[in-house]
Amino acid sequence: MRSAQSTTLAEFRRDQVASMVGQQQAKQDGAPPAINRVHSAPRLSQGEDALPKIVVGICAMDKKARSKQMANIMKRLSRYGEFEVVVFGDDTILNAPVEDWPVVGCLLAWHSKGFPLKKAQQYVVLRRPYLVNDVFAQDLLLDRRLVYRKLVESGIPVPRHIIVDRDHLESGQDPEGFVETEDYVELKGERICKPFVEKPASGDDHNIYIYYPFSMGGGVKRLFRKVNNRSADYDATHPGTVRRDASYIYEDFLTTGGTDVKVYTIGPRYAHAEARKSPVVDGKVQRAADGKELRFPVLLSPQEKETARMVSLAFGQRICGFDLLRSERGKSYVCDVNGWSFVKNSTKYYDDAAGILRMVILSAVAPHRLLAPPNPPMSLSDPANPEDAIGNHACLGSMSDIHEGEEDDEEVAAKAALFAQLAGTQEDDLTLRPDEELRCVLAIIRHGDRTPKQKMKMKVTQAPLLALCNKYLDSKGKQAKLKSPSELQDLLDVVRQLLEELEMPRAKPAEASLPEDQAATAADDTLQDEEFREKFRIVKTILEQGGQFAGINRKVQLKPLRWASPAEGEPAARPRVAEALLILKHGGVLTHAGRGQAEALGSLFRNIMYPQHGPSGGGLLRLHSTYRHDLKIYSSDEGRVQCSAAAFTKGLLDLEGSALTPILVSLVTKDTGMLDAYGKGASEDIQRAKAELYAQMTLDPETGTSRCAAPHSTTPLVSPPASPKPAEGVGRGGSAESSVHGQARSLSRNASASASTIRAAASALKLAQGTLADSEAEGFVEGASNIEGRPHIFPMPEQPLETLKTMHVLLGALVEDLHQLCVEEQRPNADAGRSYSVLNQDPKDWVFEDDKPCSGERLLLLYDRWRKLAKAFYSEKKSQFDISKVPDIYDAAKYDAIHNATIMGPKIKDVYLTAKVLADAAIPNEYGIEPEGRLRISTAICSQLLGKLLADMAYMREESLATAGHAGSGDSLEYEVPLGAEPEPMGGSPHAERDGEEDGDDSSLHRLCPSYATDINSPLRHVRTRIYFTSESHMHALMNIVRYAHLGTGSNGEALSSVLSSEGQEVLASTRELDYMTHWVFRMFENKSLPLNDPRRFRVQILFSPGAAHNPLEVVPIQMNHTLPVRARVPVHSKEDPTEGKGGVPLAQLESTLKPYAKPFKRQSEPYSMRATELNSQTSELDYWM
Repeated sequence: MRSAQSTTLAEFRRDQVASMVGQQQAKQDGAPPAINRVHSAPRLSQGEDALPKIVVGICAMDKKARSKQMANIMKRLSRYGEFEVVVFGDDTILNAPVEDWPVVGCLLAWHSKGFPLKKAQQYVVLRRPYLVNDVFAQDLLLDRRLVYRKLVESGIPVPRHIIVDRDHLESGQDPEGFVETEDYVELKGERICKPFVEKPASGDDHNIYIYYPFSMGGGVKRLFRKVNNRSADYDATHPGTVRRDASYIYEDFLTTGGTDVKVYTIGPRYAHAEARKSPVVDGKVQRAADGKELRFPVLLSPQEKETARMVSLAFGQRICGFDLLRSERGKSYVCDVNGWSFVKNSTKYYDDAAGILRMVILSAVAPHRLLAPPNPPMSLSDPANPEDAIGNHACLGSMSDIHEGEEDDEEVAAKAALFAQLAGTQEDDLTLRPDEELRCVLAIIRHGDRTPKQKMKMKVTQAPLLALCNKYLDSKGKQAKLKSPSELQDLLDVVRQLLEELEMPRAKPAEASLPEDQAATAADDTLQDEEFREKFRIVKTILEQGGQFAGINRKVQLKPLRWASPAEGEPAARPRVAEALLILKHGGVLTHAGRGQAEALGSLFRNIMYPQHGPSGGGLLRLHSTYRHDLKIYSSDEGRVQCSAAAFTKGLLDLEGSALTPILVSLVTKDTGMLDAYGKGASEDIQRAKAELYAQMTLDPETGTSRCAAPHSTTPLVSPPASPKPAEGVGRGGSAESSVHGQARSLSRNASASASTIRAAASALKLAQGTLADSEAEGFVEGASNIEGRPHIFPMPEQPLETLKTMHVLLGALVEDLHQLCVEEQRPNADAGRSYSVLNQDPKDWVFEDDKPCSGERLLLLYDRWRKLAKAFYSEKKSQFDISKVPDIYDAAKYDAIHNATIMGPKIKDVYLTAKVLADAAIPNEYGIEPEGRLRISTAICSQLLGKLLADMAYMREESLATAGHAGSGDSLEYEVPLGAEPEPMGGSPHAERDGEEDGDDSSLHRLCPSYATDINSPLRHVRTRIYFTSESHMHALMNIVRYAHLGTGSNGEALSSVLSSEGQEVLASTRELDYMTHWVFRMFENKSLPLNDPRRFRVQILFSPGAAHNPLEVVPIQMNHTLPVRARVPVHSKEDPTEGKGGVPLAQLESTLKPYAKPFKRQSEPYSMRATELNSQTSELDYWM
């Protein structure tokens, strides 16, 4: 039966093609007579019955066939006067035999839920109508496996994927070659790492899962068909194991900026694209006031237009919809083909669709009619037809459409006043000048409040631990890293076993009966066992803390210290580890307070940083929802920084839900090269600054010597011994000194900023007369170190050595108190406080427990933290202070003063105040003592970030000039980057993080289409927002460059001017602490009334906040939620006109001052002018392929 049907189908298709070819041949052979006949035919306006109408049948379920979109298009098609439209209806389709279905010359048929596709195919074979969409090819659309195979065969880009087919397997059984681990799934060697997407094979099953890696919190996001305002839910408790009840496709999760693109084709030469908020972010559907999902038309690139053409042809569906993923790596992928789809609520699209359908149908059924001018269809928006009118306002929502509910004027005014109070400064309150637009908002932000970072080290020789080291040793034999849940669970099991063995009672011989030497050995063994027991208890407590291993807060390293010969029966090429160093890193996790700080700052940005701000946040959300807001969030690799970025994004975009994992994966991009780098190429300057700082802080006036430990340097890893066939890079010899120098050379070669740029800036630096450095060279300076013959360090305690001694005494007393608390605690494990997961819990879910350490920390760990700090801070044996521990002591003291004040008692106040004095001297001066050294160190740390900031502003200037009809001179485009990022090579990971080593743009993936966006002001103009989350080192580096940049000279020897006002200089000079949520904001404005070449056309405001830099002992609200407020931003920029209350630095001046310290971003191509030529021509022509 199937073969007979296939034969009939083949014959039908051959007849259809032959008929079309015959018509074309007839036209060629008898062209003049044919043209005469057409010209002599009466015009359709002379009578409806002059030519027979073509019957167009709509064979689809009523829900689709009689939809608003279909009705609008068919009304337009009917008004040409050439067609008669017949809707089959559900009763006919479902109940009548195909012989009784209406006979039509052209058929529009498509599958949806409940539609009898096989029956429709039988009708086509029987009546042989012309098919706009091939009903036989629609079988492919019912199976995603067939769709993906067809896409691959046709050369259409799809996400990297594997197909796990279980059609002929028992339930729960895996196909041969399928492997699942915690981090990936694999089929026959093809590996898909988390995060990945799991799609059912059935095209009608819309229950799609996204699996997240444990390093980002784990869990699963479930996507489903929209139910009210929800389309996805996140399950943080899901174990992360894939489904095995059916066949599935697993594909790479692509980061798309939280946006999905739907493409609608009408034939291969027409494609309309709309963007919407992706359900993968928070699962909330964004709707307009009429209840429709908000979508906005966007432009397609030439490559995407070609993809649309290929999809339409490959599947034989002229009218077709498919989903497009625009990867942030610069390439677009097709992830689903839906078949028949129409745009909703677009009058222009309905007009285009009717016109194209007319041409498609006439070309196939009555091509001679194409030469007869038709009646123009009556406009459905004509006032004479009010019942059919569809205004353009229905296509695009207004600002009020985005937010539900109305507020009275008094409530709005009250909220506006509250926001102004929260902002704390009128500078944030955005009041634009006439003819001025906001073009760019750039922010560099430090992460939020975190737990103290901790590290524990112990040498191990126990066989189970060495076995773990050998099991997880990397390919070079350098170390074994344990971070995944299964790896940490293995370690926890081993530690529990060893601890149980150590705590077993042992028979002890009487010491009197032992010889003296054996008695001493036994005492040493007992002491050693007790030390191991204490350390293993701490390891066990740390690993058990929180109840599960999901998240990014614990990491264990096992580094080989000694190697032994292979055991009998093992391969001779692999030596065994005989002794290892166990390093357990924990802490440094964002707290509930840190998350709350980040969310609050994001919400504040939403309400005060953009035009038309107010209680509803309409300014930013309006820009963002209409795709005129080009937003990117960047983060370093540290977990606390990533979580801060995700929490800020949640507040900025007003996202719902408590989980940060979906936001983190979808909207936050890691850039390790730009935001993680610390001191590349400046290690020698940093070491010199620390050596001088440590020496002066510990100088004994009586002896004239310094009582300090030398600054720490990195120790090289021990390689395994050479083997008969050593792997590359393994077993190379060399001393520790040569290894360190080699690392320094490597860092120098890979410096984030151009070495020539750094050298040029350093050599050009000539400090002006009367600067701080010159005035400090001689005489007494208030608050400085004032040591004769040594550089002045400012600030410095009056008697730093005595302050250090006081600190040592205070630490000893505090540790003693904590030890007594541990002794008195009867059940240290059972009585731990409630843990808090920053990734999955809202800050309001945090519970305060007055008698327990905050957020589930164990009292034993609290004691151990302070015991190690006290021990490392001062060496009784050497009588030396380790100044490198001052920042750690201050960090721990402030944390406990905020979160554990009731447990720590009154002594924490004295510890905090003393540590604050020492930290004010130690921390800022680690980044250089004099301006020249500070500039060198800071340039090495953040030159890449600084170059990116300049590129962001230059990019928006060029876009503004291009949209103003001027392409720009290009004289200052060294930092410019192209609009379209370089596509990644085939086979690369689409969601790979940026490494910061390659120049490339991060420009907007979605551009509003102006020909459809009829009620959007300035559709060609965008506001670029770039948020960079990083750590403290970048904040100090950026402050030093902004503060001292004018002391150098330009590339041509010209003097540089400061970008700061005198008030701004005073603000930065008096800032002692760059606390959590410290941030810089650069806002660029364009005055369109000024000439294009006027340097005042673009001005930049520079705002600065030292974050939560408060004394926790003086802030009352922390007693309720342990959260320090973030200080308001203050303007530090110079003013264009001192008489004005506001101002800003001209962009050209900012570039010339900061350019010597920035790594250039190379321009690769004209970014915007090429795309601008397409804006008005998109979908405007009617030269369609039939």
